[in-house]
Amino acid sequence: MTDGQLIHAILSGDTEAFSSLVEQHQDYVYTVCYSVLKNKVEAQEAAQDTFIKVYKSLEHYNEGAKLRSWMYKIAYRTALDYIRKRKYSDDLDIVEMVKPDSDMRSDQKMEKDDLNAILSAAIDDLPEDEAVLIRLFYLEEMNVKELEEITGLSNSNIKVKLFRARKHLQKQLRHRSEELSTYL
Repeated sequence: MTDGQLIHAILSGDTEAFSSLVEQHQDYVYTVCYSVLKNKVEAQEAAQDTFIKVYKSLEHYNEGAKLRSWMYKIAYRTALDYIRKRKYSDDLDIVEMVKPDSDMRSDQKMEKDDLNAILSAAIDDLPEDEAVLIRLFYLEEMNVKELEEITGLSNSNIKVKLFRARKHLQKQLRHRSEELSTYL
């Protein structure tokens, strides 16, 4: 079923069609929310809110636009709303950046986990807009066109922000490596 057919079926009251839409996109919507929020519970709630907004806004969907990008834009903005609503908390979940490899020795896994924690902390210290772009572009492997559609930023603006974010991240990592070397 094409996106257009799926939307028409949903608008006609077909609940199975909406379930199918949710199944097809739930992982990506959650990923966008998690990339912004860095908190599993909030990301799940934001993803649910996203699908509610999608359902309520479906009649306004422009069939010329890519459904996936339209939904991700809603997810991105919903997650940003959550950030605006919440009070900052120190107990944010650390993003899992490298999936554990079953063939990996335990010392290698610990080293990878340590590096992931350092990288995650460095990304967390970036300004929020830069952190989101870094996560979506590098960790979720979204391209610039997808980022344009999700964030509403222009192609050149995204490239400039990614460039700045990489420079800031590099500075954060350099600072963290200097801190670590004093303890070794």
